[in-house]
Amino acid sequence: MKLQSLNCPNCGSPLRTEGQMQYCDSCGSSFKIDYDESDVEFERLSKANELNKQQFAHEKEMLETQFRLQEEARIKNEKRQKSEARRTQAANKFKALLSLVIFLVVFFGIGILFYKLVMGQSLFDQLRDELQTTTTETTLSPYITITVADVEADTEFMENAQASVMSYVNKERNEKKVTTYDLPVTDWSICSDPEIYECYLFTSENESRLVFLVKMTYQSERDSDDTQEVYDALYLKNIKVGSDGKIASDYSVKKDRGEGAVDWTWDGAVDSDQLYRSAVLGKTEFTNAKVKFIAPAIETEAEETEAEAEDED
Repeated sequence: MKLQSLNCPNCGSPLRTEGQMQYCDSCGSSFKIDYDESDVEFERLSKANELNKQQFAHEKEMLETQFRLQEEARIKNEKRQKSEARRTQAANKFKALLSLVIFLVVFFGIGILFYKLVMGQSLFDQLRDELQTTTTETTLSPYITITVADVEADTEFMENAQASVMSYVNKERNEKKVTTYDLPVTDWSICSDPEIYECYLFTSENESRLVFLVKMTYQSERDSDDTQEVYDALYLKNIKVGSDGKIASDYSVKKDRGEGAVDWTWDGAVDSDQLYRSAVLGKTEFTNAKVKFIAPAIETEAEETEAEAEDED
């Protein structure tokens, strides 16, 4: 490219360039810019360089946009994974809590059922009562209605009935201890022979029962002077007088103390009056009458030893 003066050759004033022309404002002369091949190549290279800059800027913008989109996608994915992890953790906690609730419900349900089966009259006992009732009525027929006089007159039956009741109590009570959880925690055991203190005849159109009220004395294993009296109601079911005048019974002992007298700590009543109201007066489906009876004598160990010696002689 050739260098040309930027001053007017006529008057020496500065020239003004417009496009490919130059003008002198002083004398009004005008001149055309003369470009050679090197000027054209320089212009081409300048334009190419500008295009390269524009392309580089465009590619840079595209890369920045791609990076930004990738970052947004990565952050969104991390948030989604964290959200899924929280949902999974919450679901696992809910499942664990639900499993615990189901376990507790089943555990306590089994415990309550077991408690009722052990401490009260079980469904098996009820079924057995029904079977025994059917068997007894079939085996011991014909019967006539039983009265208090019949019961009091049959001393052999009364002795056997009382022996059955005492055997039932001793087997049920002596093989287990009672624990009270008031501080201090105390274990209790029977310290004296159970005592039958009242007897009642229950009669209805369909059944006769002989009900015994029994007293037991529990002794604290922590303090021998600390005792607790416990009362219970036991009965023989389906007793009747046969044509031979004898009372027939299967001597199967049941318990029915009612609801109001139950103290589940002792599996009985701690108030004899409340037991009477619940087990006797509360049985409105029966007519009851008190029976006079002679309690069997309780032999001491010395008397038992002497009786055994006499038997050996």
